[in-house]
Amino acid sequence: MTILVAGATGATGRLLVEQLLNRGHTVKVIVRSPDSLPANLKNHDRLIVIHTNILDLSEADMARHVNGCDAVVSCLGHKISLKGIFGTPRRLVAAATHLLCKGIHANKPEKPVKFVLMNTTANRNRNLHEPLSLVEQGIFALLRLLLPATGG
Repeated sequence: MTILVAGATGATGRLLVEQLLNRGHTVKVIVRSPDSLPANLKNHDRLIVIHTNILDLSEADMARHVNGCDAVVSCLGHKISLKGIFGTPRRLVAAATHLLCKGIHANKPEKPVKFVLMNTTANRNRNLHEPLSLVEQGIFALLRLLLPATGG
């Protein structure tokens, strides 16, 4: 399979890319900074690196990048901080999802292309020990208190 991954340098994306390559898939990644890819992935023979900001791509560019892909995965998200959530680009995940889907549809694929949205917005990996200001800690504590947990 050929799979395109957006957000491949983040905590979730880099693990996904590594697992996909280990399973024998060809992986295309859209990254702003190829230097952020782990050393063990950078020169992999089944890794195709597309060096750009995803929101700078036109619909035609995106259609070209997703052409021939069996699946497209978005691991894009925001850092859990006030700047990460409320800074620019505010609608990164929504805008990128729209662009990726337009690219898939533009190719009129014979077989359905799987689209997976892996998003951890408002979740934090405590193992990374990302610092939060006291204000941010207070806001997130208040949100946890006021908003009911959902899930099965």
